[in-house]
Amino acid sequence: MSKTKLQTLDLEKELLIRIGNESDEHSVSWDVLKNVGDKLEALILTLAKYNLDAAGNSNLDNFKLDFSGFYNGSAVPAFRLNPHPIPSLFDNGEARKSVVADFTKVVSSIDKGNYQQIADWYNMPSAKNDVIKKLYDFTNSAGTTPVTIVKRQDDNKFKKVYSIRRLNKEVYDQLIVKEQTLEAADVKPDESTAVARVIIKKDKSGKISRKTSELYNDKEATLSLKLDRIETDNSHYIFKTPILFQLYQEGKGIIIENEQLDLYAGGRTTTEAKESLFKQFSHSYNRLNQLQDNQLSSYLLQVKQYYNLIIKSVSNK
Repeated sequence: MSKTKLQTLDLEKELLIRIGNESDEHSVSWDVLKNVGDKLEALILTLAKYNLDAAGNSNLDNFKLDFSGFYNGSAVPAFRLNPHPIPSLFDNGEARKSVVADFTKVVSSIDKGNYQQIADWYNMPSAKNDVIKKLYDFTNSAGTTPVTIVKRQDDNKFKKVYSIRRLNKEVYDQLIVKEQTLEAADVKPDESTAVARVIIKKDKSGKISRKTSELYNDKEATLSLKLDRIETDNSHYIFKTPILFQLYQEGKGIIIENEQLDLYAGGRTTTEAKESLFKQFSHSYNRLNQLQDNQLSSYLLQVKQYYNLIIKSVSNK
């Protein structure tokens, strides 16, 4: 993303949006106000959905908005993030900071009209299309009425921070990734993709040979990571039997998850995702076992029981 210094927005305190020009009447219709608020919230929730620090670690309800005030100057409503986030095993504060940073970068690009830059931040077509759709909805939420993000000054006047430039339909259509379907004539009958399980052997001379033991076509295959232990800087967890974790690409990085353990870790590379997974595993195991069973929801109690079921031994370094 751009190295230009950004004016960070404080969604924890207030986000001020001027709807209309400064000289306009100090009022706005309820339909427009509600639409701007709804589309703003939908954009922030979508950014949180694809943010590697927030994904899986924090309830998306923690990124919903409250309407917190209304100021003169034309119509300037104030919004802020939900001030009472749902408790989590992970650090909600860091996840919220990361999403606010993403939102700041996005509106900075909107101010410049650089929507292509925003689209380029997302690799997966589904994520790219989701974000672009929410951008289109938000930037057009007040119709042709100008929308500006402002900040209050000491004299209770407002200074422009970012202009919300409307994303027009022509540019929107260019940014959206179209679904491509292959005609039967485009597919060579003798070619297909597959995932293989390969046995690697090394002979006495050091020569390596590979033999395919199992082959799965592209419709059957699911990438997975099999682990027999988890190691962090402080602890070493040995499993009774190897545990499988799903691994796939999402947005700009790699996701590793295990539903039974309530783990969903992300990173820009597989190594970074594994490091995050190991830290989450250790944190969750210790936190769950610090709490009494009657302090946990029925779901988290099942998760705690599964952790204790699969672990053979724990040692501290």
